[in-house]
Amino acid sequence: MTLDRTFARGLVFFAGLLISGAVSAEELKSQYTSLQDCETLERLKLPGRALEKGAGTGIFRCKGIDNYSVYVIEDDPRSFLVLGRDGKLFSLEKPLVSNFKLGEFPNVSGAKKAEWRLDADGKAAGLIVRVSYQRAEKPGASASALFVFDLRGEPAFIGSAATNEEARGLIDGALGAGAAAEDKRSRDCNAIYAGLCKGFEPGPEMLGRCFDKRPAIADKIPPKCIADFQTNIENYHEATAGGK
Repeated sequence: MTLDRTFARGLVFFAGLLISGAVSAEELKSQYTSLQDCETLERLKLPGRALEKGAGTGIFRCKGIDNYSVYVIEDDPRSFLVLGRDGKLFSLEKPLVSNFKLGEFPNVSGAKKAEWRLDADGKAAGLIVRVSYQRAEKPGASASALFVFDLRGEPAFIGSAATNEEARGLIDGALGAGAAAEDKRSRDCNAIYAGLCKGFEPGPEMLGRCFDKRPAIADKIPPKCIADFQTNIENYHEATAGGK
């Protein structure tokens, strides 16, 4: 029986049984959006907190990328960002203000632009923004740092950097670490499948044929492999049913 293309794609996960090699992190690219001259808002309701324009408080909505909106919140003498996407708001106030350790009065209002790291599909993988502050040990002396956020999932603070190259490396490195972890999980699961399916010819159909003959192997699949195991079995049955 010949497997169709859909099934072949669905079993890419299982290709580790035949081909060894590390998963390479995809190359990210940068795109920029302005944080200046943005739309002024009168009010913004955050989870657990409502902001209103007033003395010392400004709310500005800027265009982002990949369906993101960027809100610049001025709360004199500090300012921070809020990201909006798919009807949800994610405040970055904690890393940019509350937990800021580099100095005093952190401020993003002076930043001219935001740098977005995009994957090959144009999806936002990370955000880099410059934060200005006053040095605690030198009153009146100013400094700045680049703050880096991971956008794969809910926005999460990764760290700060002195240069754009270092900031990009924090995001790109996080992706590489995720790819390496996925590669290890894939290899671990494939080794488990191979052990459970001894006697079956290695290849893309092995797991499906093995499960049909030995359904009890489903009880021996560890939690980290269950989702991929079920997907592979479903794809196998769909492909084989279509080829009858």
